[in-house]
Amino acid sequence: MKSAIVVATSLLVIGLSGVVRGQVPEADAGTSVVAVEHKRRKIYHSPQSPGFTCWTGMWSMPDRSLMLAFVQATGPVQGRPKAPQAIRRRLSWPPAGRENYDMTGLDLSNVYMRSTDHGETWKRVSQDHFRSCLNGAAIHRAQLALPDGSIVRSVWGRYLPYDDPPVPQTGLLQRSRNGARSWEPMRVFQDPSKRTVFVTKLKHLRDGRILAIGAVADVPAKNSLSRHQLSARQYPVLLVSKDQARTWSLPIRVVPSDQAKNWGGEEFDVAELASGDLLCVYRRIDPASEKRNREVRWQGLLKKDGDGFVPRRVGPAPFPHSGHPTLLATREGVVLHFATSGIHWTRDAGLTWNRLGVPGTHYYPDALQGSDGRILVSAHVGGDNAYGSVDQAIMLDSFRLRVKPGK
Repeated sequence: MKSAIVVATSLLVIGLSGVVRGQVPEADAGTSVVAVEHKRRKIYHSPQSPGFTCWTGMWSMPDRSLMLAFVQATGPVQGRPKAPQAIRRRLSWPPAGRENYDMTGLDLSNVYMRSTDHGETWKRVSQDHFRSCLNGAAIHRAQLALPDGSIVRSVWGRYLPYDDPPVPQTGLLQRSRNGARSWEPMRVFQDPSKRTVFVTKLKHLRDGRILAIGAVADVPAKNSLSRHQLSARQYPVLLVSKDQARTWSLPIRVVPSDQAKNWGGEEFDVAELASGDLLCVYRRIDPASEKRNREVRWQGLLKKDGDGFVPRRVGPAPFPHSGHPTLLATREGVVLHFATSGIHWTRDAGLTWNRLGVPGTHYYPDALQGSDGRILVSAHVGGDNAYGSVDQAIMLDSFRLRVKPGK
């Protein structure tokens, strides 16, 4: 494993008994993991140029078809109305000096596409519209299908400032029973009189439960805090549902309390290991940054404890910051980490990471493994761009894994 990155921190030594810091576990010595049949292609562009299409999410349906969703905006680049000052202050948006980040007056929509041939071709099946000054409200990576074929998605109520009557200013769950062609009224994840929730990812566990991944602030959803002030109070959590996303547990902390101070982010992802533990990679403010203006990747382990999870120590991961972390536990027993800086794999719960021989992804990737074994990665060209500044498009990478165990 010449390219192995060894995570030499005490957090993993504590979390993985029997593994010595700085060593490659004997069972993995010489293991080879390669990607084959890699392809990259554009699968969607906006009807106008420059295009604004971003923030993808993908999931598998019970019939083995695949779904893809993303945000699209169309309309004039210049001459649009502006968000009222009260909304600008509350949402800390648009960023100072970046007026074209204000999406007020544009035709904003959530676009849904479906593939019935393992991702080779895609057909648009629906498009639902929304109004906001921000560039999204439904969190597309926080969508999944239930066994009955219905789809659930997370919506951030705070990002719908123009809805009348107003929606609760917290994390909301919405359900579709007809393949995303229409949506039921939004429901809260948690009591909005007690806490504000932001769910950025939904995932199935092997036992049938569902994880909602995100953050909580212990303030009522109806508050006078700005977006930045609210973010400063958030800490990362899991919510767990045993009844197909109808009800949710109280928040489960995913970072030890003494390490969560000034965390500064709600984005992280988990991969369920064979043991039932969860490997986590987090996005957070660099604790060494005096001005809190630099973000980094950290990682840790959540130990399964009955129906819940207990966080072990967390610490720096060997990847640069690159948007929302994305992890995938594959059928080959390998966990993949996807980022613009590269795709890495681990077989030892993150003690060592190895670079996979394929290019890094486009921005904010989401990934799944299809029924045919191929790994698909959706993302968008560009970054967190001002409207009209970059010609965005939706991209799809695909490949298979070949694992050759060491001797």
